[in-house]
Amino acid sequence: MTGPRIVLAPDSFKGSASALEVAHALGEGLQTALPHARLTLAPMADGGEGTLDCVAAAFQGRWTQVGVQAIHGAPVDARWYLTDDGRAIVESAEVLGLPLVQASADAPTLHARGSAALGALIAAVLDEGVHELYIGLGGSACNDAGLGLLIALGATAHDAGGNPVEPTMDGLLALDTLDLSGLDPRLAQATIHVLCDVDNPLLGAGGASRVYGPQKGLTDADIDAVEHAFAHMAACSSARALTEKPGSGAAGGLGFALALLGGDLQPGANTLMDMTGLRDALAAADLVITGEGRSDTQTLSGKLPLAIARAAAPTPTVLLSGAIADDAVDALAERFAGCFTLVERAGSADAALAQPLHWVRHAAAEIGRDAEALIAAATR
Repeated sequence: MTGPRIVLAPDSFKGSASALEVAHALGEGLQTALPHARLTLAPMADGGEGTLDCVAAAFQGRWTQVGVQAIHGAPVDARWYLTDDGRAIVESAEVLGLPLVQASADAPTLHARGSAALGALIAAVLDEGVHELYIGLGGSACNDAGLGLLIALGATAHDAGGNPVEPTMDGLLALDTLDLSGLDPRLAQATIHVLCDVDNPLLGAGGASRVYGPQKGLTDADIDAVEHAFAHMAACSSARALTEKPGSGAAGGLGFALALLGGDLQPGANTLMDMTGLRDALAAADLVITGEGRSDTQTLSGKLPLAIARAAAPTPTVLLSGAIADDAVDALAERFAGCFTLVERAGSADAALAQPLHWVRHAAAEIGRDAEALIAAATR
């Protein structure tokens, strides 16, 4: 007996399980209900956490580590991946990730945090003679429009009194002049692909500060000042047009800074689907299952699950999340053939977090029992 072809393409469940772990658990759960299903495991990422692992699973290459002073004020051994054909994959979350700050009792406040660590990591990659970089953006704990990154790579920035500013959000707020003439000359010789986890611009109601700032600690009182500082930084670099590019607001405005360096801003999920060959698997599937740790209105701004659903259409795509925000339930239901959460099955967020893979298996078995109906509904 031949079963349905099902592609399992989850993102990581941040802080609880990697995309690979989730994909395996999905497969185990599905097989209890659909033992004859033909499963394709395709753990994915969108530029944020898990991007390195996604690419490493698809391409031969080698892992490299470099010591970097990370965003929480302590050194880390940051990983990056070099494919056998000479492409470097860098993940901003390795050195700027929110989990680093959350796990540190001594981490600086948002005002004292910046993106310099990613600049240091990029410089270390260039030291290896690399000329093509893929830089994944997502899950960052900074909101400095990439000022710290630019300073780490040779830019100079001063306040109104002519004093150098710190490579932090406070430095951004004090910024008067920005000079890019001293940037590392190797950047001009490199091809930079920027994998953005969201498509938000830098400024405005849908921009970096207003949408993502609050979850990083930005207060309502700060937002207008930071918006003004972002706009001033763009004016200093004669790059106002770049603030409107989709993805320029990714990772606290790092998309904007990397665009200043000539980086090509790309939807991370789409680029990784192309790189890994996932589109071919989606085209042959009868059902697709994707997921993430928490789904909310930001999921509709270019996050992986929506990109998967769009690429798979008209094949039905099911969303499995740790939890779904109340204000996103209806919008997500319109875009997915089914929406399932671990919290509903575990009974509470704490229970779901305590045993995430157990509840992934539980939900997958339930999806498996509904699979024939989901597939049939999509063909009507």
